[in-house]
Amino acid sequence: MTISAPGKLMLFGEHAVVYGYPCITTAVDSRLTATIEPTGDGKVTIDAPGVKDTRFVDGAITLATGEWHIHHNGFRLSTRSPFSGCYGFGSSSAVTVATLKALASVFHADIDERKLFDAAYNIVLSIQGIGSGFDVASAVFGKTLYFVAGGKVIEPLAAGEIPLVVGYTKVKSNTVEIVNMVAEKRKKYPEKVDRIFQGIAKIVDQAKEKMLSGDWERAGRLMDFDQEYLRDLGVSSEKLEALIAAAKRAGAWGAKLSGAGCGDCMIALASPDKRKAVEEAIAHAGGEVVCVKANAQGVRIDPPARLDSAKRAGEAGTTDDQDELFVVVDRNDNILGYKTRRECHHDPSVIHRTVGVLMYDAKGRLLLQKRSMTKDMEPGLWGISAAGHVTRGQSDEEAAHRELKEELGIDVPLTFVKKFITVNDQESERAALYQGVSDGPFRPEASEVSDIKFFEPRQLRLLAASKSLKMTKAAEQTFHEVGIL
Repeated sequence: MTISAPGKLMLFGEHAVVYGYPCITTAVDSRLTATIEPTGDGKVTIDAPGVKDTRFVDGAITLATGEWHIHHNGFRLSTRSPFSGCYGFGSSSAVTVATLKALASVFHADIDERKLFDAAYNIVLSIQGIGSGFDVASAVFGKTLYFVAGGKVIEPLAAGEIPLVVGYTKVKSNTVEIVNMVAEKRKKYPEKVDRIFQGIAKIVDQAKEKMLSGDWERAGRLMDFDQEYLRDLGVSSEKLEALIAAAKRAGAWGAKLSGAGCGDCMIALASPDKRKAVEEAIAHAGGEVVCVKANAQGVRIDPPARLDSAKRAGEAGTTDDQDELFVVVDRNDNILGYKTRRECHHDPSVIHRTVGVLMYDAKGRLLLQKRSMTKDMEPGLWGISAAGHVTRGQSDEEAAHRELKEELGIDVPLTFVKKFITVNDQESERAALYQGVSDGPFRPEASEVSDIKFFEPRQLRLLAASKSLKMTKAAEQTFHEVGIL
């Protein structure tokens, strides 16, 4: 069984929430998964490559087997996360909640959301020694919440779609150290710090009202006021200020840090017509735009976890790894962040990098490939010679050569042709096109390619006009881009 829990972002109320004041937090659609597979060997095996500190997983297992009286004969627990160790999305709370929910679900413990929150919050508090629990609440309940420390108030807010832009400073914060630093400052200057907390609390209540009424412009102004208090508290940084200033110059309604501060993420509210400009400004200022949506669902049971590519193919009927990270860009090909294959292939507002190769033979004929029926997009249709996605840390040319090797079993010199954007009702791609010459021999990979065939360009035009050759949408646009159609 696979359980996933969302990450979180604080919208209003940082630090004050630790001292009993309210905050507003939202769950984001970047999700951590925990998978349990019973083994029958009496052992507990933990596979958590993206989790730096397994104490939260260990604590969840100890509580569930003790207080919840869960009995087992061995299991393997695997966790995967696109945000562990970066962004400040609350991976410790998410992995705690996901592990507890997975144990309760697999071993049939009757645990409701409130009991799950209390258990996860106590684990996080016992390990970190400090914390309000808002990140735990986001992981459990999801959506957007008005929250008071310890779960005294957990009120869902029907705020609608939040026009949020998120920028990562590329500087990792240490939440516990920063919270302790603020605590020391409060000991030294109690009246000043408490006045700041009281001011932040008023902003939280005002922001709640504006969010519920859909007045995002005013909510953005309140973000600016909140940031002034956080700046006075000493938890902002030069990099955060640079990204915040860039977002506002580009037309954001307001912007502030999110979370403990001194690094991690900043957030901005922007109208749809300003969103791209704000994202580009953040990237130009040295930040990484994180493509996430607010109001995500809380902890949930997902389809069975895919622990490796072979197993993914068997479970999902496709050879494509749905959790592979693609490079997300703007229309000018500036990197905004990274999203999974699954996310990129079901959201045409997200542009991701792809590469394609047109392979000609010595006679000038163009090689086409028929896509395998196990492909997740347009299976069984004819596409260009080779094509694929650019993954994190890979250049376009490296990806193009990789696709030639993987799909056709060859590697030849390539010449760059052009870049362009393709759009359909399921996805948007920034394609980088290359071409080369080869007469083979070709060794098509069956999981990728079911057939290959050379076509004269004139023959290809006739087949396309008569619609007797069923081609992928990307292939049709590519052939238009290079003048074949």
